[in-house]
Amino acid sequence: MTNTPARPRPALPEDAEELLRLRVEVLTGEPATEQWRTTFQADMRERLGADPTLLAFVADAEDSRLAACAIGIIYRGYEGPFYPGGLWGRVHTVVTDPKHRRKGMGEAVTRSLITALQEAGCSSVELSATDEGRPLYDKLGFTPAPHYLTLRQPLTAPAVPSA
Repeated sequence: MTNTPARPRPALPEDAEELLRLRVEVLTGEPATEQWRTTFQADMRERLGADPTLLAFVADAEDSRLAACAIGIIYRGYEGPFYPGGLWGRVHTVVTDPKHRRKGMGEAVTRSLITALQEAGCSSVELSATDEGRPLYDKLGFTPAPHYLTLRQPLTAPAVPSA
């Protein structure tokens, strides 16, 4: 049996269920509530292939499942020295099914995603790395960015207008 990774392909709306399965693999302490699952899957079905700002690449496994995926989004900011076209990309998810790890599939889908983001005009691509994924991103040329912080607001139910 060869250790050649499957050729990555763009994800399709019908891959939404498998993308959800893989995405849940990398949730780090975040709850995968039924509402979150339903929203994620519906978003993938609606946007894949239709929304040019959502890019995803997958590697198929032999068992009609996905072996790996990489999902990214193109953002538009203001133009400047580091963003000449005002576009930047963010890699939101890279995950390989545990049965298919160490075969180059994660690298293959990530390379495809990065290429697509750059071809779309993104002059910068960012991501948050786990310790496990860090060697891959180092290999692909990612470097730490200083002073990167995040502020997350807790989700609250929308206010109900009073009658």
